Amino acid sequence: MARTTREHVFEAELLVHYQVVYNFLLRMAGNGSDAADLTQETYARAYLKLDHYESGTNGRAWLFCLARNLFINDYRKRKRRGEQELDERSAYQYRDEGSPMAGFADLRIAGALDRDFSDPIMRAMALLNDKQRAIVLMADLYDFAEKEIAEAMELPLNTVKSVTRRARIALIKQLQGYAERTFGIVNTRNLG
Repeated sequence: MARTTREHVFEAELLVHYQVVYNFLLRMAGNGSDAADLTQETYARAYLKLDHYESGTNGRAWLFCLARNLFINDYRKRKRRGEQELDERSAYQYRDEGSPMAGFADLRIAGALDRDFSDPIMRAMALLNDKQRAIVLMADLYDFAEKEIAEAMELPLNTVKSVTRRARIALIKQLQGYAERTFGIVNTRNLG
């Protein structure tokens, strides 16, 4: 691959997804500085591994795969060092009672939380494990197809389908009271 072609592919097919990758990592990591570092590392690694990327394929899924792997590696590294991870779950636990979203202040500043993401929704998302949260975010927020998620997460398609279903059921169970009180939506689905 010639240098100019390499740079063109990188800019045209991968760099256009920078904000989406950052937003994904922001929701996974829970804070802006970690997300920014991981996003930069994702793009540095993508540039170095560009020979492994097939031009014209799904660049966004390939970047999400790299980003997810870097997030997992960073999490493991911090755990080995004994660093305290302040993700959504722990941030929520340390919230200021006067402001129920104080633990998510840097997410609000970064604009990651849309008006649709209320406190109960954030609490319900925080209860999902990292794999479930990543899959739900990719499917429902970034409109990835299940096949694309399977490629990005390096999981079998059936695993993605079952994890997605279990995560959505967990969210429905957590949010059914909120949905009924706030929007008048009553769940009639069998959650068994």
